[in-house]
Amino acid sequence: MAKDLTVSYPVVITYDNTDVDYPYEVYIPAFEGYTQGRNMANAILMARDFIGLGLSAMDLREDGKALPHPGALPNKTQDDQTVMLVEVNVDDYQRRQDK
Repeated sequence: MAKDLTVSYPVVITYDNTDVDYPYEVYIPAFEGYTQGRNMANAILMARDFIGLGLSAMDLREDGKALPHPGALPNKTQDDQTVMLVEVNVDDYQRRQDK
């Protein structure tokens, strides 16, 4: 049985105390995309969904295309930022989306 593909991508989470609904903005450099979260845990979940959809919904692997390179872990540039790696099991993500 083949092993599931698991990837990790760096994200930068910035806290914005002026946004009462979604104060956590998430930037995913490898996809040049953004998402938001209600709290830190939700922001990480949204980043995982963004990455999972980017890798699964676009059917990159099925089309034989290369996955985006994760790039280097960005440096923290502001006090209100958190930099981390978000891990996504691409195959498990696809299975859950297909249900």
